[in-house]
Amino acid sequence: MFQVDESIRSELIELTQALIRIPSYTGEEKPLADFILDKLKEYNVDDALIDGIGNVVGVVKGSHPGPTVLLNGHLDIVPTGNVENWNGFDPFGAEIDDGGNIRGRGACDLKGGLSVHLYMMKLFQQIKNSGQPIFGNLVFTAVVFEEAAEMFGMEYLFENTFPEKQIRCDVVFLCEPTGLKVVLGQRGKVELVIKTFGRTAHSSRPEAGVNALEKMVPVLEYIFGPAGRNMKSHELLGDSSITVTNLVCRPGTLSIIPDECEISIDRRYMPEQDVEDLIGEYESLFAEIRKTDPKFKAKVYPRKFVETSYTGYQKEVRKFHPPWITEADHLFAVKTMSALKKVGQTPEINYWKFGTDGSMTAALLGIPTIGYSGTEEKYAHTPEEQVNIAMMLKSLEGYHAIVAEILMTKSAEN
Repeated sequence: MFQVDESIRSELIELTQALIRIPSYTGEEKPLADFILDKLKEYNVDDALIDGIGNVVGVVKGSHPGPTVLLNGHLDIVPTGNVENWNGFDPFGAEIDDGGNIRGRGACDLKGGLSVHLYMMKLFQQIKNSGQPIFGNLVFTAVVFEEAAEMFGMEYLFENTFPEKQIRCDVVFLCEPTGLKVVLGQRGKVELVIKTFGRTAHSSRPEAGVNALEKMVPVLEYIFGPAGRNMKSHELLGDSSITVTNLVCRPGTLSIIPDECEISIDRRYMPEQDVEDLIGEYESLFAEIRKTDPKFKAKVYPRKFVETSYTGYQKEVRKFHPPWITEADHLFAVKTMSALKKVGQTPEINYWKFGTDGSMTAALLGIPTIGYSGTEEKYAHTPEEQVNIAMMLKSLEGYHAIVAEILMTKSAEN
């Protein structure tokens, strides 16, 4: 049975610290991508590359036919915020505190998991080199633009890179924060935009115009009233949610009645719903408002951006993460739980509240997707962000057991 010795412990800690010390904001991931590519080449894996959008890909090819296991994480991190809130820790210092935690931006989300995935490539290349049979392939990917919640990097990976490299994928493991639990799904998320329209006038004569902000009032009353009270729930994923995260009036200067008002809605939803359903809800609301207010004009749509990766690749993308569930009795979920029990872990099955790139693999592509890591969600995006070293090492033992269960047993051939 694989166990973490002092040499592996030291190497993994140093690797994690190195990843955290490289700032990798969304759209600025190149230095980290280059570092990881160099590591994959140092590990002498069978294939290592950076693709057209800037994702890093590494492959250990098995000695026998079998499934392809994808270990996936993301390169990008969120901003640090006010450094004074970090209580003396450098957000990119990767210092080890008195509790045995590595501190820094991205430590939890998700470089403490990404380092484990990366180190797994070294371990399994060594297993292959030793002559032990591997029934299938192990693929590592670190993608760009996950934090932007648009699946920009993940979409490119599956629509371009994998077909070009003839890489298939039978199961995906995400190293998003799980606290050593096994996560099998998430709620959907979409950012909706609602705009109401009016006509400008001098604010000294408001009756001469149509105030777009005033037209937004019944929409806001609906969101914070009936809409929020009548949300769908799911026995596994929990409750839906809705909130307004931003409001902007245009032209946006003093002494003028705004002729446009825009709000951003963060909407978390369930598998039986889709974005068209959510848009239809507001189109129906607009029709009701117009019955008593003929001057009411509005539109609703998913927010879109034209994003540009650090390689210069551009595409229009939606702020959208559809919901997904991997069934607990799926073969790969069963193998995961069995493998973890063999190394003394008895994880709960859990479901994420936040969005992940599992929306691409599970919801849109139908690939069984499983979350597992030693980082903890409560620290994500906070000034206390950290990864506990003991939990991280446990996750390495867990991943070794999981991948061995899938790729190193005779049944893997089937």
